[in-house]
Amino acid sequence: MLNLFFKNSFRFLPFIFCFLFSMHTCFAQERESLQQLRNVKRFVYQTSASLAYGVGENFGGNDAVFPNTNFSIEIQQLIAYQFNHYVYAGAGAGADLWLTNDYKMSVFIPIFANLTVKFIEKKLVPFVYANIGYGFKWQMEKKVDDDLFYGTKAGLYFQAGAGFNMKFSDRFSLLLSPYYKLQMSAIKYRESELILAETGTQFFHFVGIKLGFLY
Repeated sequence: MLNLFFKNSFRFLPFIFCFLFSMHTCFAQERESLQQLRNVKRFVYQTSASLAYGVGENFGGNDAVFPNTNFSIEIQQLIAYQFNHYVYAGAGAGADLWLTNDYKMSVFIPIFANLTVKFIEKKLVPFVYANIGYGFKWQMEKKVDDDLFYGTKAGLYFQAGAGFNMKFSDRFSLLLSPYYKLQMSAIKYRESELILAETGTQFFHFVGIKLGFLY
C-alpha cells in the first residue's frame, strides 16, 4: 500500500513544484510592488528657472496707458509630497526679477502652493501644474528723477503651465514647460513735475518658458 502511495505521489511532484514556484513568484512580485510603492510615496524637490515677457497694457489716471514691457527672470524652489506616479503637491518660494526697457528693476518674492499632475507613467510624459500664492514686494531704492515704476505693490501671484517630464531615473527628471503668470500689483508714474501718482490695483500678465529639475 505504501509503495503504491509513493509511486503515485511522484506523478504529482511536477505540479507541486510548479505551484510552489508560482507562489514564490507572486510573493516576490508583491514585495517588489510594495517596495516600488514606498519609493513613489515620498517627498520630492523641484528647482527651476524661467524667462518670461510681459503682455497687455495697464492703465492709470488721465487716460495714461502703460504697456507691460517687463522682462521677468524667476527662480523657484519647491518641496512637495508625491502621492503616486501621477500627482504631487507642496509649497514653494522664489525670486522674481522684473527688468524694464530702461533697465529699472522691481523684485517680488512669491510664496505659493503647488499642484502638479502627470497623465501617464513613461520616460517622457505630459504634465500640467498650477502655483497660487502671494508675491511679496522686495523694496528697492529708486532714483529721484525716475518717472515710472512698475510693480510697486505686493499682491496675488498665480502661475500655470503645461509641458513634458523627461524621466532619467526614479529620482531625477527634467521638466520643460511654457507657462502663463499673473502678478497683482500697481504702477507709480509722474503725473506732473511735482506729483508722483500711483495707479489702482493692476494685473500684470506674462508668458514664458520654464526649465526645472525634479529630484
